[in-house]
Amino acid sequence: MKKGLGLIRSTNPCSEEPLYPYESCNLGSINLYVFVKYDEDGNAWFDWEEFHETIEKAYEFLDNVIDVNKYPIKKIEETTKSLRRVGLGIMGLADTLAALNIPYHSEEGFKFTRKITEHLTYYSLRKSVERARTRGKYPFYEKSSYKEGMLPVAGYYKREYWTLDWDKLVDEIKRYGVRNVGVTTIAPTGSISMLVDVSSGVEPIFALVYEKRVTVGVFFYTDLEFERQLKNRGLYREDILKKIADNGGSLQGIDDIPEDLKKIFPVAYDIPWWDHIRMQHEAGLWITESISKTINMPNWVSIEDVEKAYLFSYRLGVKGITIYRDGSKTAQVLVTPSQKRGRYFMTVDNKTLEILESLGIEKPSLQGVENMLTQVSMAMTSKGQPRETTVKKDKEVLTCPDCGSEMLIYSEDCLKCLECGWTACVVA
Repeated sequence: MKKGLGLIRSTNPCSEEPLYPYESCNLGSINLYVFVKYDEDGNAWFDWEEFHETIEKAYEFLDNVIDVNKYPIKKIEETTKSLRRVGLGIMGLADTLAALNIPYHSEEGFKFTRKITEHLTYYSLRKSVERARTRGKYPFYEKSSYKEGMLPVAGYYKREYWTLDWDKLVDEIKRYGVRNVGVTTIAPTGSISMLVDVSSGVEPIFALVYEKRVTVGVFFYTDLEFERQLKNRGLYREDILKKIADNGGSLQGIDDIPEDLKKIFPVAYDIPWWDHIRMQHEAGLWITESISKTINMPNWVSIEDVEKAYLFSYRLGVKGITIYRDGSKTAQVLVTPSQKRGRYFMTVDNKTLEILESLGIEKPSLQGVENMLTQVSMAMTSKGQPRETTVKKDKEVLTCPDCGSEMLIYSEDCLKCLECGWTACVVA
Protein backbone atom coordinates (compact mmCIF):
# COMPACT_ATOMS: atom_id res chain seq x y z
CA MET A 1 0.00 0.00 0.00
CA LYS A 2 1.36 3.42 -0.95
CA LYS A 3 0.88 5.06 2.46
CA GLY A 4 3.04 2.56 4.38
CA LEU A 5 6.64 2.84 3.24
CA GLY A 6 6.20 5.11 0.22
CA LEU A 7 6.21 4.17 -3.45
CA ILE A 8 7.34 0.75 -4.62
CA ARG A 9 9.89 1.33 -7.37
CA SER A 10 11.03 -2.16 -8.31
CA THR A 11 10.07 -5.83 -8.46
CA ASN A 12 11.68 -9.22 -8.09
CA PRO A 13 13.60 -10.42 -11.21
CA CYS A 14 10.57 -12.07 -12.85
CA SER A 15 8.46 -8.93 -12.26
CA GLU A 16 5.48 -10.55 -10.51
CA GLU A 17 6.30 -9.27 -7.02
CA PRO A 18 6.63 -5.53 -6.34
CA LEU A 19 8.84 -5.20 -3.24
CA TYR A 20 10.22 -2.54 -0.93
CA PRO A 21 13.99 -2.52 -0.28
CA TYR A 22 15.01 -5.53 1.84
CA GLU A 23 11.64 -7.27 1.43
CA SER A 24 11.63 -11.00 0.69
CA CYS A 25 9.67 -13.01 -1.87
CA ASN A 26 7.34 -15.63 -0.33
CA LEU A 27 5.39 -17.40 -3.06
CA GLY A 28 3.36 -20.56 -3.63
CA SER A 29 1.11 -21.85 -6.41
CA ILE A 30 -2.04 -23.99 -6.57
CA ASN A 31 -2.49 -26.50 -9.40
CA LEU A 32 -5.94 -25.72 -10.84
CA TYR A 33 -6.01 -28.87 -12.94
CA VAL A 34 -6.55 -31.12 -9.88
CA PHE A 35 -9.93 -29.45 -9.26
CA VAL A 36 -11.33 -30.62 -12.61
CA LYS A 37 -13.75 -33.45 -11.87
CA TYR A 38 -15.98 -35.59 -14.11
CA ASP A 39 -19.58 -36.73 -13.77
CA GLU A 40 -20.89 -40.18 -14.73
CA ASP A 41 -21.22 -39.12 -18.37
CA GLY A 42 -17.63 -37.90 -18.51
CA ASN A 43 -18.53 -34.21 -18.48
CA ALA A 44 -15.93 -32.02 -16.76
CA TRP A 45 -16.72 -29.53 -13.97
CA PHE A 46 -14.63 -27.41 -11.62
CA ASP A 47 -14.78 -28.13 -7.88
CA TRP A 48 -15.01 -24.62 -6.44
CA GLU A 49 -15.54 -25.79 -2.85
CA GLU A 50 -12.33 -27.82 -2.80
CA PHE A 51 -10.53 -24.93 -4.45
CA HIS A 52 -11.64 -22.59 -1.65
CA GLU A 53 -10.44 -25.00 1.03
CA THR A 54 -7.07 -25.35 -0.68
CA ILE A 55 -6.67 -21.57 -0.97
CA GLU A 56 -7.11 -21.14 2.78
CA LYS A 57 -4.66 -23.93 3.64
CA ALA A 58 -2.05 -22.68 1.17
CA TYR A 59 -2.40 -19.12 2.45
CA GLU A 60 -1.89 -20.28 6.05
CA PHE A 61 1.24 -22.16 5.00
CA LEU A 62 2.75 -19.06 3.39
CA ASP A 63 1.88 -16.88 6.38
CA ASN A 64 3.57 -19.41 8.69
CA VAL A 65 6.72 -19.38 6.53
CA ILE A 66 7.30 -15.73 7.50
CA ASP A 67 7.60 -16.70 11.17
CA VAL A 68 9.64 -19.92 10.86
CA ASN A 69 12.00 -18.75 8.14
CA LYS A 70 15.69 -18.03 8.85
CA TYR A 71 16.66 -14.68 7.32
CA PRO A 72 20.16 -13.90 6.02
CA ILE A 73 20.29 -10.41 7.59
CA LYS A 74 18.29 -8.59 10.25
CA LYS A 75 17.06 -5.85 7.91
CA ILE A 76 15.33 -8.39 5.64
CA GLU A 77 13.65 -10.02 8.64
CA GLU A 78 12.43 -6.69 10.00
CA THR A 79 11.01 -5.49 6.68
CA THR A 80 9.40 -8.85 5.85
CA LYS A 81 7.71 -9.14 9.25
CA SER A 82 6.52 -5.53 9.20
CA LEU A 83 4.56 -6.15 5.96
CA ARG A 84 4.05 -9.94 5.93
CA ARG A 85 3.58 -9.96 2.16
CA VAL A 86 2.73 -13.37 0.69
CA GLY A 87 2.02 -14.35 -2.90
CA LEU A 88 -0.38 -17.22 -3.48
CA GLY A 89 -0.78 -18.01 -7.17
CA ILE A 90 -1.93 -20.63 -9.67
CA MET A 91 -0.69 -22.92 -12.43
CA GLY A 92 -2.42 -25.29 -14.84
CA LEU A 93 -4.90 -22.68 -16.10
CA ALA A 94 -4.57 -23.63 -19.79
CA ASP A 95 -5.07 -27.34 -19.06
CA THR A 96 -8.07 -26.55 -16.88
CA LEU A 97 -9.71 -24.43 -19.58
CA ALA A 98 -9.13 -27.15 -22.17
CA ALA A 99 -10.61 -29.81 -19.85
CA LEU A 100 -13.72 -27.64 -19.48
CA ASN A 101 -13.83 -27.17 -23.29
CA ILE A 102 -13.25 -23.42 -22.97
CA PRO A 103 -10.96 -21.81 -25.59
CA TYR A 104 -8.09 -20.06 -23.82
CA HIS A 105 -8.54 -16.63 -25.43
CA SER A 106 -12.32 -16.66 -25.77
CA GLU A 107 -14.57 -14.31 -23.77
CA GLU A 108 -15.58 -17.34 -21.71
CA GLY A 109 -11.90 -18.10 -21.09
CA PHE A 110 -11.23 -14.56 -19.91
CA LYS A 111 -14.31 -14.63 -17.67
CA PHE A 112 -13.37 -17.97 -16.08
CA THR A 113 -9.82 -16.75 -15.43
CA ARG A 114 -11.15 -13.58 -13.84
CA LYS A 115 -13.38 -15.66 -11.58
CA ILE A 116 -10.46 -17.90 -10.58
CA THR A 117 -8.29 -14.98 -9.48
CA GLU A 118 -11.22 -13.26 -7.76
CA HIS A 119 -11.82 -16.34 -5.63
CA LEU A 120 -8.08 -16.76 -5.03
CA THR A 121 -7.77 -13.26 -3.56
CA TYR A 122 -11.13 -13.24 -1.77
CA TYR A 123 -10.54 -16.43 0.22
CA SER A 124 -6.90 -15.49 0.90
CA LEU A 125 -7.95 -12.09 2.24
CA ARG A 126 -10.79 -13.61 4.25
CA LYS A 127 -8.33 -15.94 5.95
CA SER A 128 -5.94 -13.01 6.45
CA VAL A 129 -8.68 -11.19 8.35
CA GLU A 130 -9.27 -14.27 10.50
CA ARG A 131 -5.57 -14.44 11.32
CA ALA A 132 -5.48 -10.72 12.08
CA ARG A 133 -8.11 -11.34 14.76
CA THR A 134 -6.18 -14.19 16.40
CA ARG A 135 -2.54 -13.28 15.73
CA GLY A 136 -2.57 -9.57 15.04
CA LYS A 137 -2.54 -7.23 12.06
CA TYR A 138 0.66 -6.58 10.14
CA PRO A 139 2.56 -3.72 11.85
CA PHE A 140 2.07 -1.14 9.09
CA TYR A 141 -1.69 -1.71 8.86
CA GLU A 142 -2.56 1.60 10.53
CA LYS A 143 -0.59 3.47 7.86
CA SER A 144 -2.32 1.63 5.02
CA SER A 145 -5.49 2.29 3.04
CA TYR A 146 -7.07 -0.99 4.15
CA LYS A 147 -8.57 0.65 7.24
CA GLU A 148 -10.38 3.08 4.92
CA GLY A 149 -11.95 0.20 3.01
CA MET A 150 -9.64 0.47 -0.01
CA LEU A 151 -8.28 -2.74 -1.54
CA PRO A 152 -5.19 -3.17 -3.79
CA VAL A 153 -7.18 -4.96 -6.51
CA ALA A 154 -8.70 -3.26 -9.56
CA GLY A 155 -11.58 -5.74 -9.74
CA TYR A 156 -13.00 -4.48 -6.45
CA TYR A 157 -13.75 -1.16 -8.17
CA LYS A 158 -15.61 -2.90 -11.02
CA ARG A 159 -18.74 -4.10 -9.27
CA GLU A 160 -20.07 -5.67 -12.46
CA TYR A 161 -17.29 -8.28 -12.18
CA TRP A 162 -18.13 -9.37 -8.63
CA THR A 163 -19.20 -12.98 -8.03
CA LEU A 164 -18.60 -12.82 -4.25
CA ASP A 165 -19.72 -10.58 -1.36
CA TRP A 166 -16.90 -8.03 -1.29
CA ASP A 167 -18.92 -5.53 0.77
CA LYS A 168 -19.05 -8.00 3.64
CA LEU A 169 -15.33 -8.74 3.40
CA VAL A 170 -14.40 -5.04 3.39
CA ASP A 171 -16.55 -4.46 6.48
CA GLU A 172 -14.60 -7.23 8.24
CA ILE A 173 -11.28 -5.75 7.10
CA LYS A 174 -12.19 -2.32 8.49
CA ARG A 175 -13.28 -3.94 11.77
CA TYR A 176 -10.47 -6.45 12.35
CA GLY A 177 -7.68 -5.54 9.92
CA VAL A 178 -5.58 -7.93 7.81
CA ARG A 179 -2.53 -10.01 8.59
CA ASN A 180 -0.68 -9.26 5.32
CA VAL A 181 -0.13 -6.24 3.09
CA GLY A 182 -0.67 -8.44 -0.01
CA VAL A 183 -1.80 -12.02 -0.53
CA THR A 184 -1.79 -13.05 -4.20
CA THR A 185 0.82 -13.20 -6.97
CA ILE A 186 1.07 -15.28 -10.14
CA ALA A 187 4.67 -16.44 -10.54
CA PRO A 188 6.23 -18.22 -13.55
CA THR A 189 5.99 -21.73 -11.96
CA GLY A 190 8.47 -22.90 -14.60
CA SER A 191 9.99 -25.80 -12.68
CA ILE A 192 7.10 -26.79 -10.41
CA SER A 193 4.58 -26.93 -13.27
CA MET A 194 6.95 -29.28 -15.12
CA LEU A 195 7.12 -31.51 -12.03
CA VAL A 196 3.34 -32.02 -12.05
CA ASP A 197 2.92 -31.97 -15.86
CA VAL A 198 0.65 -28.95 -16.21
CA SER A 199 0.81 -25.64 -18.02
CA SER A 200 2.68 -22.90 -16.19
CA GLY A 201 1.09 -19.91 -14.45
CA VAL A 202 -1.57 -18.30 -16.63
CA GLU A 203 0.37 -19.16 -19.79
CA PRO A 204 -1.12 -21.10 -22.71
CA ILE A 205 0.44 -24.48 -23.47
CA PHE A 206 3.74 -23.95 -25.29
CA ALA A 207 3.66 -27.18 -27.33
CA LEU A 208 1.05 -29.95 -27.23
CA VAL A 209 3.41 -32.63 -28.55
CA TYR A 210 7.12 -32.75 -29.14
CA GLU A 211 9.45 -35.51 -30.22
CA LYS A 212 11.95 -36.80 -27.68
CA ARG A 213 14.93 -38.82 -28.91
CA VAL A 214 16.85 -41.02 -26.48
CA THR A 215 19.27 -43.92 -26.91
CA VAL A 216 16.53 -46.57 -26.77
CA GLY A 217 14.28 -44.91 -29.33
CA VAL A 218 12.01 -42.01 -30.22
CA PHE A 219 9.13 -41.02 -27.96
CA PHE A 220 6.49 -38.31 -27.98
CA TYR A 221 5.87 -36.06 -25.00
CA THR A 222 2.20 -35.09 -24.96
CA ASP A 223 0.30 -32.62 -22.80
CA LEU A 224 -1.73 -34.71 -20.34
CA GLU A 225 -5.12 -33.13 -21.00
CA PHE A 226 -4.59 -33.22 -24.74
CA GLU A 227 -3.60 -36.89 -24.51
CA ARG A 228 -6.77 -37.64 -22.52
CA GLN A 229 -8.98 -36.00 -25.12
CA LEU A 230 -7.21 -37.68 -28.03
CA LYS A 231 -7.71 -41.09 -26.39
CA ASN A 232 -11.40 -40.36 -25.78
CA ARG A 233 -11.82 -39.72 -29.50
CA GLY A 234 -9.69 -42.64 -30.65
CA LEU A 235 -7.10 -40.27 -32.14
CA TYR A 236 -4.13 -41.10 -29.94
CA ARG A 237 -1.94 -42.56 -32.69
CA GLU A 238 1.75 -42.22 -33.46
CA ASP A 239 1.13 -40.84 -36.94
CA ILE A 240 -1.00 -38.01 -35.54
CA LEU A 241 1.48 -37.27 -32.75
CA LYS A 242 4.23 -37.13 -35.35
CA LYS A 243 2.30 -34.59 -37.45
CA ILE A 244 1.72 -32.38 -34.41
CA ALA A 245 5.35 -32.58 -33.31
CA ASP A 246 6.51 -31.72 -36.83
CA ASN A 247 4.04 -28.81 -36.75
CA GLY A 248 5.80 -27.18 -33.81
CA GLY A 249 3.40 -28.73 -31.29
CA SER A 250 0.46 -26.86 -32.81
CA LEU A 251 -2.80 -28.30 -34.19
CA GLN A 252 -3.41 -25.51 -36.68
CA GLY A 253 -3.37 -26.60 -40.31
CA ILE A 254 -3.59 -30.34 -39.56
CA ASP A 255 -6.57 -31.91 -41.36
CA ASP A 256 -6.78 -34.95 -39.06
CA ILE A 257 -7.62 -32.78 -36.02
CA PRO A 258 -11.28 -31.81 -35.36
CA GLU A 259 -11.96 -28.07 -35.41
CA ASP A 260 -13.24 -27.98 -31.82
CA LEU A 261 -9.91 -29.35 -30.57
CA LYS A 262 -8.05 -26.70 -32.54
CA LYS A 263 -10.06 -24.03 -30.71
CA ILE A 264 -9.58 -25.32 -27.17
CA PHE A 265 -5.90 -26.26 -27.59
CA PRO A 266 -4.07 -23.22 -28.99
CA VAL A 267 -0.35 -23.04 -28.26
CA ALA A 268 1.53 -19.87 -27.34
CA TYR A 269 2.37 -18.73 -30.88
CA ASP A 270 -1.12 -19.49 -32.20
CA ILE A 271 -2.49 -16.75 -29.93
CA PRO A 272 -2.27 -13.13 -31.11
CA TRP A 273 -0.13 -10.89 -28.93
CA TRP A 274 -3.13 -8.71 -28.08
CA ASP A 275 -4.92 -11.72 -26.56
CA HIS A 276 -1.84 -12.57 -24.49
CA ILE A 277 -2.05 -9.06 -23.05
CA ARG A 278 -5.80 -9.33 -22.57
CA MET A 279 -5.34 -12.56 -20.57
CA GLN A 280 -2.77 -10.95 -18.30
CA HIS A 281 -5.11 -8.01 -17.78
CA GLU A 282 -8.15 -10.15 -16.98
CA ALA A 283 -6.20 -12.35 -14.56
CA GLY A 284 -4.56 -9.35 -12.91
CA LEU A 285 -7.79 -7.53 -12.10
CA TRP A 286 -8.04 -9.52 -8.85
CA ILE A 287 -4.36 -10.01 -7.95
CA THR A 288 -2.99 -7.89 -5.08
CA GLU A 289 0.58 -7.96 -6.41
CA SER A 290 1.33 -8.74 -10.07
CA ILE A 291 1.79 -11.45 -12.72
CA SER A 292 4.73 -12.91 -14.59
CA LYS A 293 3.61 -13.74 -18.12
CA THR A 294 5.26 -13.83 -21.53
CA ILE A 295 3.66 -11.90 -24.40
CA ASN A 296 4.78 -14.21 -27.21
CA MET A 297 5.28 -12.59 -30.60
CA PRO A 298 6.20 -14.32 -33.89
CA ASN A 299 9.31 -13.02 -35.62
CA TRP A 300 7.30 -11.34 -38.38
CA VAL A 301 5.75 -8.74 -36.07
CA SER A 302 6.65 -5.12 -36.77
CA ILE A 303 8.17 -2.46 -34.56
CA GLU A 304 4.72 -0.87 -34.56
CA ASP A 305 3.25 -4.08 -33.12
CA VAL A 306 5.68 -3.94 -30.20
CA GLU A 307 4.83 -0.28 -29.62
CA LYS A 308 1.10 -1.05 -29.70
CA ALA A 309 1.60 -3.91 -27.25
CA TYR A 310 3.14 -1.60 -24.68
CA LEU A 311 0.47 1.05 -25.25
CA PHE A 312 -2.32 -1.51 -24.98
CA SER A 313 -0.90 -2.87 -21.74
CA TYR A 314 -0.46 0.61 -20.27
CA ARG A 315 -3.96 1.79 -21.17
CA LEU A 316 -5.54 -1.40 -19.85
CA GLY A 317 -3.75 -0.85 -16.54
CA VAL A 318 -1.49 -3.90 -16.70
CA LYS A 319 1.28 -3.44 -14.12
CA GLY A 320 4.09 -4.73 -16.32
CA ILE A 321 4.69 -7.07 -19.25
CA THR A 322 7.45 -9.21 -20.73
CA ILE A 323 7.53 -9.30 -24.53
CA TYR A 324 9.41 -12.10 -26.28
CA ARG A 325 9.75 -11.84 -30.04
CA ASP A 326 10.61 -15.20 -31.59
CA GLY A 327 14.09 -15.25 -33.06
CA SER A 328 15.49 -12.60 -30.73
CA LYS A 329 17.40 -15.36 -28.90
CA THR A 330 19.68 -17.96 -30.45
CA ALA A 331 17.70 -21.01 -29.30
CA GLN A 332 14.73 -21.92 -31.51
CA VAL A 333 13.24 -25.40 -31.47
CA LEU A 334 9.53 -25.15 -32.15
CA VAL A 335 8.03 -23.39 -35.16
CA THR A 336 4.24 -23.21 -35.39
CA PRO A 337 2.16 -22.52 -38.54
CA SER A 338 1.52 -18.96 -37.36
CA GLN A 339 5.26 -18.35 -37.45
CA LYS A 340 5.89 -20.15 -40.75
CA ARG A 341 3.02 -18.58 -42.66
CA GLY A 342 3.38 -15.05 -41.31
CA ARG A 343 -0.15 -14.76 -39.97
CA TYR A 344 -2.30 -15.72 -37.00
CA PHE A 345 -4.99 -18.39 -37.23
CA MET A 346 -7.98 -16.41 -35.91
CA THR A 347 -10.25 -19.24 -34.81
CA VAL A 348 -11.74 -17.70 -31.65
CA ASP A 349 -14.13 -14.75 -31.57
CA ASN A 350 -13.60 -12.24 -28.77
CA LYS A 351 -13.75 -8.50 -28.07
CA THR A 352 -10.04 -7.82 -27.63
CA LEU A 353 -9.51 -5.84 -30.83
CA GLU A 354 -12.62 -3.77 -30.09
CA ILE A 355 -11.17 -2.94 -26.68
CA LEU A 356 -7.82 -2.07 -28.25
CA GLU A 357 -9.45 0.33 -30.72
CA SER A 358 -11.61 1.86 -27.97
CA LEU A 359 -8.37 2.81 -26.20
CA GLY A 360 -7.24 4.81 -29.22
CA ILE A 361 -4.86 2.21 -30.66
CA GLU A 362 -5.02 1.34 -34.35
CA LYS A 363 -5.94 -2.28 -35.02
CA PRO A 364 -2.92 -4.37 -36.07
CA SER A 365 -2.90 -6.25 -39.37
CA LEU A 366 -4.45 -9.70 -38.99
CA GLN A 367 -2.39 -11.13 -41.81
CA GLY A 368 1.05 -10.04 -40.69
CA VAL A 369 3.89 -10.37 -43.20
CA GLU A 370 5.72 -13.23 -44.84
CA ASN A 371 8.25 -14.91 -42.57
CA MET A 372 11.65 -14.81 -44.30
CA LEU A 373 15.09 -16.12 -43.40
CA THR A 374 16.53 -12.62 -43.79
CA GLN A 375 15.11 -9.24 -42.95
CA VAL A 376 15.99 -5.87 -44.40
CA SER A 377 16.90 -3.03 -42.06
CA MET A 378 17.77 0.57 -42.80
CA ALA A 379 21.00 1.95 -41.39
CA MET A 380 22.46 5.42 -41.68
CA THR A 381 25.68 6.04 -43.62
CA SER A 382 28.39 8.34 -42.36
CA LYS A 383 26.82 11.09 -44.47
CA GLY A 384 23.44 10.64 -42.81
CA GLN A 385 21.86 8.88 -45.80
CA PRO A 386 19.99 5.56 -45.35
CA ARG A 387 21.57 2.47 -46.82
CA GLU A 388 20.10 -1.02 -47.16
CA THR A 389 21.72 -3.84 -45.21
CA THR A 390 20.76 -7.47 -44.85
CA VAL A 391 20.73 -8.97 -41.36
CA LYS A 392 20.93 -12.76 -41.40
CA LYS A 393 19.37 -14.89 -38.71
CA ASP A 394 21.87 -16.14 -36.17
CA LYS A 395 22.47 -19.86 -36.81
CA GLU A 396 24.10 -20.53 -33.44
CA VAL A 397 22.15 -23.14 -31.46
CA LEU A 398 22.24 -23.46 -27.69
CA THR A 399 22.38 -26.90 -26.08
CA CYS A 400 21.30 -28.12 -22.64
CA PRO A 401 24.29 -28.38 -20.27
CA ASP A 402 22.80 -31.50 -18.64
CA CYS A 403 21.71 -33.69 -21.56
CA GLY A 404 23.09 -31.91 -24.64
CA SER A 405 19.65 -31.52 -26.22
CA GLU A 406 18.81 -28.62 -28.53
CA MET A 407 15.19 -28.68 -27.32
CA LEU A 408 15.41 -25.39 -25.42
CA ILE A 409 12.63 -22.83 -25.12
CA TYR A 410 12.39 -19.35 -23.60
CA SER A 411 9.38 -18.82 -21.33
CA GLU A 412 8.74 -16.44 -18.43
CA ASP A 413 12.35 -15.23 -18.19
CA CYS A 414 13.59 -18.82 -18.04
CA LEU A 415 15.45 -21.09 -20.45
CA LYS A 416 14.02 -24.61 -20.26
CA CYS A 417 15.04 -27.98 -21.69
CA LEU A 418 12.07 -29.98 -22.94
CA GLU A 419 14.14 -33.17 -22.92
CA CYS A 420 15.36 -33.48 -19.31
CA GLY A 421 13.66 -30.60 -17.47
CA TRP A 422 16.82 -28.54 -16.83
CA THR A 423 16.02 -24.87 -16.37
CA ALA A 424 17.95 -21.64 -15.86
CA CYS A 425 16.13 -18.48 -14.84
CA VAL A 426 17.13 -14.91 -14.08
CA VAL A 427 17.81 -16.02 -10.53
CA ALA A 428 19.03 -19.50 -9.60
